[in-house]
Amino acid sequence: MASEKRKCIITPKYTIYVANSLPSDSPQLRLHCASKDDDLGFHNLTTGQIFKWDFCNSYIQNTLFFCHLWWGSKDRAFVVFSSKHRNECFSHSCYWEADPEGILFDGVYPPQILVKYYDWKNASGI
Repeated sequence: MASEKRKCIITPKYTIYVANSLPSDSPQLRLHCASKDDDLGFHNLTTGQIFKWDFCNSYIQNTLFFCHLWWGSKDRAFVVFSSKHRNECFSHSCYWEADPEGILFDGVYPPQILVKYYDWKNASGI
């Protein structure tokens, strides 16, 4: 699904980006993203790498995607897209970035002003 081209007819298409901006000498970023209907699998990202996917927002406005990120002894799970908050993704793009200080967000791609949304937590294990 991450590489499929989707054509949305009734509802808009959104693109989600999850980027690794962690130091190159640190462990790789591991992530798992999914919705109720689509499991995008586990992925390992090196520094500078981006994982992205497209989807059509549900006609009944109930689309929800989450990601769980692991970095060494730290992790964070969070919602990357919710139909209820779709207006935060200007031009239908949501950009998330893993940074040593936490998880950053911008509602456009390419990002212009990144805002810290989440702190890292101590890993619950994987």
